[in-house]
Amino acid sequence: GQLVVLHDKAPRHFRRLGVEEIHQLWKRLLSDSQLEPLRQLSAGNESLLTCRSSDGTIEMRKYRPMLIVSSTSWTADEDFSILLSALKLYDVKAASRNACSGDCVTLPPLAVLITGKGPLREHYEQEISQMELQQVRIATAWLSAEDYPLLLGSADLGVSMHTSSSGLDLPMKVVDMLGCGTPVCAFRFSCINELVTEANGLVFDSAEELAQHVQDLAESQLSESDGIYQQLFEGAAAFRSIDWETNYKRALELF
Repeated sequence: GQLVVLHDKAPRHFRRLGVEEIHQLWKRLLSDSQLEPLRQLSAGNESLLTCRSSDGTIEMRKYRPMLIVSSTSWTADEDFSILLSALKLYDVKAASRNACSGDCVTLPPLAVLITGKGPLREHYEQEISQMELQQVRIATAWLSAEDYPLLLGSADLGVSMHTSSSGLDLPMKVVDMLGCGTPVCAFRFSCINELVTEANGLVFDSAEELAQHVQDLAESQLSESDGIYQQLFEGAAAFRSIDWETNYKRALELF
């Protein structure tokens, strides 16, 4: 018989949101007390990522936070101290750059939302509460099944801390992120390159490497040039173009 590997894909309702949808989503999400730390990054007629222009149209804020999303079941399998350390490193670099009076390339603030429930959530929330950050805001939340794909569809970057004890299982959270057209930074393990490729994301082994990736992507996104962020964004869009149903039907055609 014939053996075919069917890689998972996100369902069709995981998608990229339009500007108006992002505006409405974040107007609603910011009313949730869980997301209070992120409110500090919006003001006046601005939402977290969007604003209303003088003619009344909604547009993405020119100098806006980079929205980073991670999801977890808060277990020992995922070492979130690596992410928190990377955010501290980014914060120091961003604060230094933004205080520079010379010809420095500034870095945008980061809005980081970690979703999920699990046994270590309280431990990491305590650690987060003690972090003194200037350019980074971190919130933890449990979102509804309806809001989770909308969140991913509004994010600039997804981060996966998943490690595989077998080295053979691919994280569904990354499938969901890419399924919404969101580039990914993923912790490196033996088979992650089957899912996260140089076309749609980056991998890392340490907090220092993750911090550098985030810095490079933030600079690229802010410049609005055809740099690494735009390349990965286009690669994630290509991944998103084939949903689960289409992928399944293609596999059946091989028989």
